[in-house]
Amino acid sequence: MSWFAVAKKKEKWVATWFGNLLKITFILLLVIIYVLRIHPFLAQQKPVQARLMVVEGFIPDYALEKSMDIFLKGNYELMIITGKKRLKGSQLDQYDNDGIYSAETLIKLGFDKNKIQVVALENDIKKDRTYASALAVKKWIKESGLDDNKLDLVSISCHARRSRILFDKAFGNETDIGIIAIPTISYDHKNGINRVAGSERSLKKPSPGYMPVSFFPEN
Repeated sequence: MSWFAVAKKKEKWVATWFGNLLKITFILLLVIIYVLRIHPFLAQQKPVQARLMVVEGFIPDYALEKSMDIFLKGNYELMIITGKKRLKGSQLDQYDNDGIYSAETLIKLGFDKNKIQVVALENDIKKDRTYASALAVKKWIKESGLDDNKLDLVSISCHARRSRILFDKAFGNETDIGIIAIPTISYDHKNGINRVAGSERSLKKPSPGYMPVSFFPEN
């Protein structure tokens, strides 16, 4: 063949109809696995039967009520509520911290105020608030002299796995972090499309050390 040729003939492999069918089937299988597994993967349920329950202060009222029910039915002795500056509504009442707001809500519902401890962030944190809250809880537990090597973290739906990973990162190997995901009412869990949409909102929140690597986690 001449060095100055501008075109040449090449042979190539192309998929047969059966090969294309296999590719389509494989893609559909991946989509089905994603739809079925993404929500339970993120909305993790794995409590460790601890004495301490840590509740994320931003969760809505219905989730607080569910947290109270779980606390009362379990062997918990203290509920620690994380807190940060409220993003909305603080000008309308005396509570500028969502942890304090959540604690007062629980007390209004009849929860024993002596079994509540709010651990609020002192600064107005704009980024990595969950991780900062985890460090604050760790510091408070250490300074309080509580000799517990495990705790159950309560979060909301698809936010649960993310929060557990960040608490694991903050506490290290010295504390076993359990997780309880309160179902959200913002979408229908039985509807696959809605579950995926809700799950993807959680995946769009990058945080230090957070990377979902498998949809088949060890239970």
